[in-house]
Amino acid sequence: FVCLQVLQNILETETEYSKELQNLLTNYLRPLQMTENVILGNLEEISTFQQTLVQSLEDTTKLPELQQKVGGFFLNLMPQVRSLYVSYCSNHPSAVSILTDHSEELGEFMEGRGASIPGILTLTSGLSKPFMRLDKYPTLLKELERHMEEGHPDRTEIQKCMTAFKNLSAQCQEVRKRKELELQILTETIRLWEGEDIKTLGSVLYMSQALVQNHGCEDKHERYLLLFPHVLLILSASPRMSGFIFQGKLPLSGMTVTPLEDCESHKNAFELLGSMFERLQVICYNKQDLQDWLEHLNRQTKHPTMVAPSMKPLTVPCHTDLSKSPKTMKKLLPKRKPERKPSDEEFALRKSTVALEEDAQILKVIEAYCTSAKTRQTLNSSNPALIVPGEEKFSVDELKSNGQTLPEEKSLLDVVYALRVEVQELKQDYKKMKKSLEEEQRARKDLERIVRKMLKNINDPSWDETNL
Repeated sequence: FVCLQVLQNILETETEYSKELQNLLTNYLRPLQMTENVILGNLEEISTFQQTLVQSLEDTTKLPELQQKVGGFFLNLMPQVRSLYVSYCSNHPSAVSILTDHSEELGEFMEGRGASIPGILTLTSGLSKPFMRLDKYPTLLKELERHMEEGHPDRTEIQKCMTAFKNLSAQCQEVRKRKELELQILTETIRLWEGEDIKTLGSVLYMSQALVQNHGCEDKHERYLLLFPHVLLILSASPRMSGFIFQGKLPLSGMTVTPLEDCESHKNAFELLGSMFERLQVICYNKQDLQDWLEHLNRQTKHPTMVAPSMKPLTVPCHTDLSKSPKTMKKLLPKRKPERKPSDEEFALRKSTVALEEDAQILKVIEAYCTSAKTRQTLNSSNPALIVPGEEKFSVDELKSNGQTLPEEKSLLDVVYALRVEVQELKQDYKKMKKSLEEEQRARKDLERIVRKMLKNINDPSWDETNL
């Protein structure tokens, strides 16, 4: 019976997640008329897939318990899930860049569509839901396994499925980290740069960190390699990890790529040789990265002007997306009716939400992993600590009914939502204070009128108190 309840809970949360995606798309993202909707990404495909998943899972719950193979169900869908979520994660840093650069315009648009103030928080939290949902699968499946009968035929598949979701979550985090780094490289000034602007090189097909060793030299240097359609760009991090330094561009034309056998001096390595540069050894940090580099380089050196559909960049080149000025951004948003000038009370209420908007910005930065400090940490560490939106805990002083203040741990989302409640209460308090102030102002004006009349008539012999 408990197992059925857990399965029903999985179905209910999947249904709720599907509805949240549909609501986000219908009410906000589809009406956001942009020629290139980077914010949207492939959320339409995820939403469509989620609706199908819910219906199939519902059919599974109607089967007899021993035939409810939920683990097998999710394992069969794993290739689709991986493709959809890796693509979404790859696009997310570019979407966050748009949110950061145009938060004011987007916030106004969201509020104009009925989102609560600040509107940018509704958009930010909505775009974070796919990551949050992905991270919940291992826990939900673990709970299902815990209540299964020992000999249930689906137990082994459930365990495999938990591992698959954990690996996918780690992969998505790695993709986001790389895309953040890629975005930083494409938008910031690179020291000692040579040649035409980096935006003229085209889209980044693949990038990662690796150790690079010149032929005949024992020294290995950590480098950042970015593969473009026609060149391989090599950068190093500045001494203080605050930016990047140009090290060279290797033309792909005439380049040969040779994988190297593992030995004491290197593992997961390959060699590059070309007519315009000396022989180089590239040592990857893991086997998967080696395989990815060999696949991409072999494809581009054989067909340098082509990009295979499966390897199509998942973000639009930054010079067509991320350089839009605020004026251009406003043109892309739906036209709205001219708004009336806000009253003094409305203006004051808007000012009272500034603190909450700042918290929304904090949430946005954390969930996107796009602060400069985070990037510097990425430069300095191959495996930095990652923050999952809604799960980072903060110590908050909580006032108890007995008057005692005790520290409690709350997630950032809980803190933000609590702030929203406090803002609503502040609004009510403000209205009461404003009403009291208006009454006091009227009383003062009446008193001032009486005093002036008294001063004016104090020397008039015919004046008496009845003149008041």
